[in-house]
Amino acid sequence: MANQPKKYTKFVAAAATATLVASAIVPVASAASFKDVAETNSHAVNIEALVEAGIIKGFEDGTFKPGQELTRGQVVKMLGKWVEKQGFEIPADFATKARFTDVAVDAKDQELVKYAALVADTGVFNGSNGALNAGGKITRENMALVLDRAFKAINETSLVELATKIEDVKVADLATAKAEAREAIQSLRDLGISVVENFNPKNTVTRGQFASFLNKTINTSVELTVKEAVAVDAKTLNVTLSDDSTHVVALEKALEANEATKVTFTIDGKEYTATVTFKVEAPKVMSVNIVDGVTVEVKFSEAVLKSDINNKVSIQGTTLDTANLSEDGKTLTLTSQSAINVKDAAVVVEPIRTAKDRLVKTAKYVSVVTYKDEVAPSIVSVKAVTKGKATETVVVTLSEKASIGAAKINGTDVASNKITVEGKTVTLEGVTVEAGKSHTVELFNVVDTAGNKSVKASKAFEVTVDTVAPTATIEAAGDNAILVTFDKAMNVDSVKAALVNGIVKDELLGAVTSDTATVVEKSDNKQFLVELDDNTIFANKDSRTFTVVLGGTMTDALGNKFAATTKSVTLTKDAVKPVATGYDIIVDEDGKVEEIVVEFNEALAAKSGINFGTIATVVNAEGKVDSTLNSLTGSVEKGSKKVSFKFATPVLVEGKLAVTFNKDLVTDLALAANKSDAFNMTFDFGTAKTSTEFVMAAGSFDTTSADTIKVTFPEAVKGGAVAGSATDLANYTLDGKALTGATITISDNNRVATITLAEGTITADNNTAVMKVSNVQNLAGTKTVKAYEQTIAVQDTKAPELTSAVIVDNQTIELTYNEAVQFGGTFASDFSLIVDGQASRTTLANATPVAGKENTIRVTLSDAINFSLVDTVAVKVIGNASVTDKGARANAQKLNIEVKAK
Repeated sequence: MANQPKKYTKFVAAAATATLVASAIVPVASAASFKDVAETNSHAVNIEALVEAGIIKGFEDGTFKPGQELTRGQVVKMLGKWVEKQGFEIPADFATKARFTDVAVDAKDQELVKYAALVADTGVFNGSNGALNAGGKITRENMALVLDRAFKAINETSLVELATKIEDVKVADLATAKAEAREAIQSLRDLGISVVENFNPKNTVTRGQFASFLNKTINTSVELTVKEAVAVDAKTLNVTLSDDSTHVVALEKALEANEATKVTFTIDGKEYTATVTFKVEAPKVMSVNIVDGVTVEVKFSEAVLKSDINNKVSIQGTTLDTANLSEDGKTLTLTSQSAINVKDAAVVVEPIRTAKDRLVKTAKYVSVVTYKDEVAPSIVSVKAVTKGKATETVVVTLSEKASIGAAKINGTDVASNKITVEGKTVTLEGVTVEAGKSHTVELFNVVDTAGNKSVKASKAFEVTVDTVAPTATIEAAGDNAILVTFDKAMNVDSVKAALVNGIVKDELLGAVTSDTATVVEKSDNKQFLVELDDNTIFANKDSRTFTVVLGGTMTDALGNKFAATTKSVTLTKDAVKPVATGYDIIVDEDGKVEEIVVEFNEALAAKSGINFGTIATVVNAEGKVDSTLNSLTGSVEKGSKKVSFKFATPVLVEGKLAVTFNKDLVTDLALAANKSDAFNMTFDFGTAKTSTEFVMAAGSFDTTSADTIKVTFPEAVKGGAVAGSATDLANYTLDGKALTGATITISDNNRVATITLAEGTITADNNTAVMKVSNVQNLAGTKTVKAYEQTIAVQDTKAPELTSAVIVDNQTIELTYNEAVQFGGTFASDFSLIVDGQASRTTLANATPVAGKENTIRVTLSDAINFSLVDTVAVKVIGNASVTDKGARANAQKLNIEVKAK
């Protein structure tokens, strides 16, 4: 090309992003400053990127006009600036040689003249019949063509060529485009620059749309990039490049589990960088739910340790009772002492040890909850059972815990002393309810803990007739007890009265001494244990068959009689000594040993005060007697299979220790108790891990004022311009955002960092703002802070700004701010009315609120002005005593804001 402009050293690589481009340019504005580009605008991010890169700009009135149709001249300027910033010089003869018939070299818009020359000479913009038609609108199909040409000029390959290896993504209306533009349109779709199925080739393009198309085109990479990098294990990556080729990469340094890590590696001699996370599925809190106004349920991904659940769950503004763990260990249930009523309350579940591995804990869970129980309690079910024609007991189950004012069955009052309420269960007695009929129960003034009242709750029910006699089975429970199991809940007193000393007979039907039966806990009154007291039953035999007399005086809970019978059971002498099967070592956060648990194969008798130093001999790896474990104290709970040895305070123990336990350490529960033999075990404590991190204490963040936060570290930390410094803004976030513009100082003892936020950083009051610190190192540089988060209360520090003034009539103007405001004081001293460029003697005398508009006030002028006779009117803020925002801090309005009145 004869007039190809000179290309100097290309300072931005082909794969450069808009961010990289911007790094070489002084930003001219921020997209956030455009008053007509909201953060939610789908083009906002791309507009901001191009503004920062100096490729696009807004209008003098502070707008960008994202919805305005784009002109061909505007396209020339934007593409020209992009091409220029990639190393192409403006043609030297742009001021003497016209490239388009309708763009004279001496035209008033010299910016258009020079960029028209550049895009023409680089082949980006060809015009139509020699004319540019700068004021005309550009179609989407022509936009696709010029983007393709600009990319070709810069990268020596076109978008069409770049997309040839990519399978075509559907463009439904491609056939409606002119033939020469179809490949370019298809490439935009294939490369993800266009994201719609219908391209609408003949339509025009808005300024916002073109910003997105252009920024995405700039970000389209010619060179191979990392498409995906997946950590297979701590030192191996599976890498997919942008050409879909796959590679296995070995890392020199192992990745930390579940930590996003930036790694650099080489493929075919070229260096690549990617951020990867070696994901190791960690136990975690799945959910925290408030289920009935007072009950909190915490669900885990796997079972947690029952001994580690206390004081681990908190809800801001709520006092929770002791936690209860489900049988499967995956659900923790807590009850509030009063109705839960919270708004944006912090929910914290501290790490809890898992049942599978006591050295592994769940991840800390932090969330926010808003809850208010506004649902009145209702009746869930009604149960009434009889063995005859009627019953006097009706059991009602409510939807939640509640109190009852009164009750009726079939319209008949239930006496107050016959109403029993336990949690969700209401038992009504004293009213005869017949079987074979339909009945209605009514509960009045049913009030839950939150005060929600159901004035009347009712439900129809029928009586179930149960005339079936209970049955029983028996089995051995060890060598000295018999377990009797009924198929129905029994009348406990009747069973205890029947299963007394004398019901167990030997082979000659002689009585065997036994205790009165005891009910087994949590068996719903269905299981009873009969223990034998005769120590001589195995004097001559190791196996005995006994007969148990089950009398007919026993009844179930309804009164159905048990049919008298006898059953036989065989008890076998337990002559086997308890045997140790394994051990568990429990350590604290610092890796110090808290407890050693030795496990056995059967239930053991209770024992306490076991001095480890007197019942065991310990030898270390050098063959020498070791006293490290001597201060352990052990105990056994009756029926447990474990002996728990604990240190008074945790102790650091390393390596392997061979332990010989003396005989008679534990005793089983056999009739003729068996004691353990001497046995050996080797405890492997591993190598003590040197801590590489330090942990922040709860409450380390303190909001001392609206714009000051103090961070207290547990030990002295670095300060100044060094890596890991506590004064480095990059090491903090507030609600996930950087503390841009803030300043940080460190105390003399290097333990307290004081953060002073930039004015306007906080734009709204927030009692649960999440503050986070990470990457800070101690003074020695040997430890890094464990990432710590805490909710803090912050206040709005941003001054409200006047954004518009609207003339209502000759003596009234409405002022609108960028947020809700409140006002008072003397308006005359805070505003200046500027008429035709001169300050007017007329003042803004007073104000009234505008209904439904918290950010707008209507002001009355001290004197009427015939606005039809003046050219310009403006309102300027010159004082800040009268208008503030509605936040807790009541920030005064921003000064020196001047807006034209419309």
